[in-house]
Amino acid sequence: MRGLPGCGKSHTAKKLAGDYGVVFETDEYFYTQVGDDRAHYDYSSELLSEARQWNFARFASAVDAGFSPIVVDRGNGRNAETQEYAKYAVDHGYQVELKEPESEWWQEIRVLLKYKSVTRDILYQWADELAARSRSTHRVPASTIRRWMDAWKHDLTVEEILDC
Repeated sequence: MRGLPGCGKSHTAKKLAGDYGVVFETDEYFYTQVGDDRAHYDYSSELLSEARQWNFARFASAVDAGFSPIVVDRGNGRNAETQEYAKYAVDHGYQVELKEPESEWWQEIRVLLKYKSVTRDILYQWADELAARSRSTHRVPASTIRRWMDAWKHDLTVEEILDC
């Protein structure tokens, strides 16, 4: 999965996994491994590296056990961490596909991202909206979402991830 915060990645990931697949999301660490209330998102930037390692270890165990489908709920997708997931899956015989959210608002945003050089003002308005939507869950600031929008590559391929 790739997409911006608040665009429906988690919802689409669960749908793709169906009844027998599994979803891995680093943010789950801050619900299940930090704090006493599993319904509360206890994010700490100091724990992000540990959370990423924890999530990758769970993913690798599922790959090693042959689970299918496996959905990794990520963000933009152009980084060494995403490459590590993709390479591990490919090296273990899995087919890797990029999927994006199915929400109506994501369909609008993805077109705006494709033409971001001329749609930046509207995109930045969406960043404010997405930040507001994420206040009850991940609390991603609009400034971070704008930075991710600026770095977004609309036609990213699995091959580019594997080669980054």
